[in-house]
Amino acid sequence: MAATRLVLVCLIAVSGLDAQAPDPLPDQEHFFAEVRRRLASNDHIQSRYSYRERSTELHLNLFGRLGTGAVLVFDVYPHPNEKLTYRRLIERDGRPSSADELAAQDRDYRKRLADWQRRVAREGTSERLARLRDAEQARRKDEARTREALDVFTFAVEGRATWDGEPAIVIRFTPRPDVSPRSREGRVAHAFTGRVWVHEHEYQVMSVEATAIDDVSFGWGLVARLYKGSTARFTRRRVDGAWLPAATRFEGTGRAMLVRKVVIDFSRDYLDYRAFEPADLPARLGWDR
Repeated sequence: MAATRLVLVCLIAVSGLDAQAPDPLPDQEHFFAEVRRRLASNDHIQSRYSYRERSTELHLNLFGRLGTGAVLVFDVYPHPNEKLTYRRLIERDGRPSSADELAAQDRDYRKRLADWQRRVAREGTSERLARLRDAEQARRKDEARTREALDVFTFAVEGRATWDGEPAIVIRFTPRPDVSPRSREGRVAHAFTGRVWVHEHEYQVMSVEATAIDDVSFGWGLVARLYKGSTARFTRRRVDGAWLPAATRFEGTGRAMLVRKVVIDFSRDYLDYRAFEPADLPARLGWDR
């Protein structure tokens, strides 16, 4: 018995020497800085792809239900001028758009595109500089709103996990009580808490799950109010080495116009990503035939 115990002690000691201590969690400051840097380029990366979007039509009907309308499917073709991004409706509630409906959409878009191209061709140097300046100011405002939506939170690394087979760092976010957001995006974000799954080595956000811990008002509560407990989920996936949106889900309750009950059940899926340049559009849709 003594010999047996001695052998067991030796085996335990040897196995302890072979076992590796778990890797320490990443430095928060460095990790968060890398994640923010990649978030800043997300819109630019997505603009290089066309994609199919399936989403719930958002509207408020007589029964006070928001997000329970038709399921719409669009083919989306980005353009540097966001107003000229072409969202081509190809299906409504499972019914494909007819050839005439598609042709009518194409005619309307081609007219808008041609009008814009003519304006650009006629503009002088000062007009061109003004247009570019306005576009740059709009881009900076978008970036500022994104930064504020992030700055309203305190972030803390919780641990490691696996998400969809990928190594993830799990981050908990909570609203900062000392912050009063100025933008609508910031005010909405400030009402939520939740977790983010970030790829440990690529610093890319893969999934976000959030829950409202306070009511959210729109138009000082006169237009609508979203109630505490509403949930939001957002996921991304790797496409040709780029991380792109995969799905958005939003569920909750609230009220509109002070008295009308609102039930939100909104979903949006992003499918069939393909590399795309605006110059590809005529060939993609057969306009050059």
